[in-house]
Amino acid sequence: MYFQCYFKHILNKFLKKNQIKIPSIWVGCGNFSIQRLEALSKGNLFVPVACVDINIKKAKSKLSSIKRNIPENLCDRVYTGIAEAKEKYDAKACFIFVSAKAHPKLIIESLKLGMHTYCVKPIANNQKDFKKIMDVHKSIPELMLLQGFNNQWNEAAIKMREWLQSDKGIGKMLGGECVCWGRQNITANPPQIDATDEGMYVFSMACHQLSQLVAAKGLPDYVTAYVHSRKDIRLDFRGVWGTSGIQCLLEYPGGVPFSYTGTRAAHGNPFGFASRWSGQWTFHGDNGDIRREGGRLTLYRDGVSIQDNYLKDLDTNLIEDEQIQFKAFYDAFTTGKNRKWLQQSAFDTWILMEACNESARRKEKINIKEFKKQLSGK
Repeated sequence: MYFQCYFKHILNKFLKKNQIKIPSIWVGCGNFSIQRLEALSKGNLFVPVACVDINIKKAKSKLSSIKRNIPENLCDRVYTGIAEAKEKYDAKACFIFVSAKAHPKLIIESLKLGMHTYCVKPIANNQKDFKKIMDVHKSIPELMLLQGFNNQWNEAAIKMREWLQSDKGIGKMLGGECVCWGRQNITANPPQIDATDEGMYVFSMACHQLSQLVAAKGLPDYVTAYVHSRKDIRLDFRGVWGTSGIQCLLEYPGGVPFSYTGTRAAHGNPFGFASRWSGQWTFHGDNGDIRREGGRLTLYRDGVSIQDNYLKDLDTNLIEDEQIQFKAFYDAFTTGKNRKWLQQSAFDTWILMEACNESARRKEKINIKEFKKQLSGK
C-alpha cells in the first residue's frame, strides 16, 4: 500500500511537471478580472503572454499590483485589441473577462484568430448575438468555446451532480426545487448592465443555479416563467424588467416538475453568501431525496439520513473555484476529457436562461427543444 501511494505521488509529480503550458491572451484588466488572472497563473496550466484592455494605463497599474505568479514584463505586453496581441504572440487560448455587452464581438474575433476561447458568463445578452456566435463556432468546431460558470465546480456542486446522476443517489428524479434568496447591492459608477438591461437576473444570478441543474440533468422539455422587477434605490435596482428576480416551472420528460424561485433584491439575506449564490435545493427521486443548503448535502432513503456531508461550497474569493474550472477547460481541449459535455451543457444553460426570459416576455410556456433549434440549429 505504501509503495502504491508513493508511486502515485511520483507519477502525479511527473505529469504535473511535464504538462504543456498553453500560451494565452487575457482580455480585461479590471478589478473583477485581475482576481481571475491570478487564479489562472496559480494553476500553472496557462501562461498569459499578453493582455488586452481599452485603457492601457489603468491595465498596467492593475497588473503591477499582482505580486506573484504572473510572468515578468506582462505589464509591458498590454494592447487595445486581440488581433494585435495575437500578431505579436502565438497564443493558443483566449480568456475574456470584460463587460457582457462586449462578449460577442470578442468571442467571434478570438475564434476567427484560431484560439480556444473561454468567456465568463453570459456569452451573449440576446438571441441575435448568441446565433452569431453559434454560427461562427460551428464553422470552426475544432476550437473549444466555453461559457464560464464557476459555481458548478466546488465539492458541494460536484457531489450534488453525482447523486442526481446515480442510482446510488436519488435514482429517477420525480421532482425538485431551488430557492435563491438574497440581497445584493449592485451600485456602481457607471451603472452595471445588471441594473439597466432587461432580463439580466437570469444571466447574472440564476445562471449559477441553472448551470448546475443543466450539468446534472440536461435541458427540460418546457419552461414557464414570470419575472419581477422590484425598484430599490438603495441597492440600485431601477425597476427594469427582469433585473431583480424570477420564478419558473421547468418540466422534465414525463412531466417531472422542477421549480426555481430567485431574487437578489430581497428585504433580507437569510441564507448568507454561499447559499445566496449556490441556492437551497431539494430533490425527490424514486430511490432517495437530496437536501442541500450551501455546502451541506444530505441524502435520505427510506425515512433516514444515509449520508450527511459538509463540503466546500463557493469560495468567497472565487480563486479556487476558477482554478478548477480553468483545469477542466485545459483538459477538455488538450485531452478531450469531458469536452462534449462541458461545452454543450454551457451552451444549453444559455438556451435555458433565455427560454426563461422568452417565456416571461410572451407570457406562455416555451418548448425548449423547438427554442433550441431556433437558436442553434440543433
